[in-house]
Amino acid sequence: MLSIALGLGVVAIVFWIWRKQSVRKGLGFTFHWWVFGDFSAGVLVAAIAMTLVFLIELAIGAIQVTGFSFDLATLSARAGWFVYGAFFEEFIFRSLMLSGIVAVLMLLAYVRLKLSPGLIKWLAIAISAAAFGYAHFNNPGATAITIFGTGLGGLMYGVAFLGGRNIWLPVGLHFGWNFFQGNIFGFPVSGTIEPSLILQQAVGADVWTGGAYGPEAGLIGMASRFVVIALLLYYLYWRSHRKGSIERLDFPIKIYDNPSRREQERQRASSDAQLTF
Repeated sequence: MLSIALGLGVVAIVFWIWRKQSVRKGLGFTFHWWVFGDFSAGVLVAAIAMTLVFLIELAIGAIQVTGFSFDLATLSARAGWFVYGAFFEEFIFRSLMLSGIVAVLMLLAYVRLKLSPGLIKWLAIAISAAAFGYAHFNNPGATAITIFGTGLGGLMYGVAFLGGRNIWLPVGLHFGWNFFQGNIFGFPVSGTIEPSLILQQAVGADVWTGGAYGPEAGLIGMASRFVVIALLLYYLYWRSHRKGSIERLDFPIKIYDNPSRREQERQRASSDAQLTF
């Protein structure tokens, strides 16, 4: 999977160079004080969704709390590890793979397929999400259901990356999901057990809780993925001053603009016309 991502990343980089776009921005690396806001927004959205999962499962008796364990040093160390893990996976699956898939689809649209920019983005997100789910096939307790549930995570990270046009929003989202899931609420994280603030155990049916794999494999956790996507889209709509389009997955946020050669020429022509007038 890594070699595929690297190959697609090369395709994306060549594509951006051909279009005279910033490779750095294409990969999602815009550096601005707002990146802290986008990262924090991702963490908050994930925290809200995971809190809902915990409260719903607790309310229906699918889990029970068995105790609490506060170890600040361990929580801090795990938070650092999850930030690193989230950044690595987002760089591989979104900056490289997802960008490369978009580039391939755009090239196909140029020569043969009649695909709108919005359809290209949503199709690329779906393809990369399937790859993201499959990449977790070797996790403990993985099944076809867990691959599907994890793939839904790829959908929300893809929406955050292409909709936000930066890596910081999906990294915050990915980190927040894993950290609150494992280290705060005590759920398994894709089949692994983490030291947590809340100690709990699943007592309900796996179809609701996801069993030993974690909420990604349960109906409640899967439903929360769509809550995350809805919150993400609202956030991006707000960030773009209510000028964005969900259908096109296009949210005009100036600091993340990465115009192509044609767009740059159009902007210069418009500026010259205004000066002439």
